[in-house]
Amino acid sequence: MSAQLGRVMFEVIGPIALMTAAGYLLRRALVLDIRSISRVVFYILAPCLVYTSILNLDFDPATTSRSLIFAAIYMAAMTLLALGLSRRYNGPLSSAFVLVIILLNNGNYGLPLNLFAFGEEGFGYALILYMFNSLVGSTISIYLAARGQHGGRLALRRTLATPIIWAMLAAFVSRQLDWRPNGSFFEMLTMAGKAAIPIFLIVLGMALTETQVRLGRNPITRATLVRMLAGPAIAIALARLVGLQGVAFAVAVLQGAMPTAVNSIVISNEFETAPDFVAGAVLLTTLVSLITLPGLLIWLL
Repeated sequence: MSAQLGRVMFEVIGPIALMTAAGYLLRRALVLDIRSISRVVFYILAPCLVYTSILNLDFDPATTSRSLIFAAIYMAAMTLLALGLSRRYNGPLSSAFVLVIILLNNGNYGLPLNLFAFGEEGFGYALILYMFNSLVGSTISIYLAARGQHGGRLALRRTLATPIIWAMLAAFVSRQLDWRPNGSFFEMLTMAGKAAIPIFLIVLGMALTETQVRLGRNPITRATLVRMLAGPAIAIALARLVGLQGVAFAVAVLQGAMPTAVNSIVISNEFETAPDFVAGAVLLTTLVSLITLPGLLIWLL
């Protein structure tokens, strides 16, 4: 047990915590524009990561299908649970409560975590779940945040404008045609994609400087309990239900146990959907994950 704990803390959690802390301290020490850095990742580095990873990784069709089925059922289950619990709140807070439960940080946090824990195989399955959550989770979240102001059309338009969606489609077309860009150009795309991993964590650390939280019997605490306790439990049950095994099972559980996505702060600010609540939930779920995720990793490894 002690050997497993040491491996988890120093080889998996350690590098993630170090890079996240670097982003946090850098933002505290210097006047940096987090939005500009986030946009570099969003529009350039993340699409390169998605495109090159899909072309490079060898996906098992059966396991990939089960992973996507898991992702769909998990998203539906968490959305229904969040909608039911959010009925006790009114107005923007109701939408924000759902947003912080279904929008997972399985990009900035989940991709590096699974890469360090399970290598390239784990990273590949984590990437599949990340893309699904980016597509479906972001669509639902933007719709909930925008309803009453702009409605569903804006949610669809914003989703279609997401660069990683087009990178994903381009990669699948390239695989079907058995074509990829020439050597040096593809190497440059690969290098840009690899840069996304540490910058994901730096942006996460920088974002945490802008959040604060109050503990107690309040919506932030309730949302955190649902996200960080119910989320992993439901992920374990559903991963077993769809027949995931080995690394694919472990990745599904970890991706379902992630804290609230930093991107939820951007969405809540843009649509004025209880931004203080969302920022507090991001911070508290991230802090709680420092306890829950190592425990899950010890159980899974």
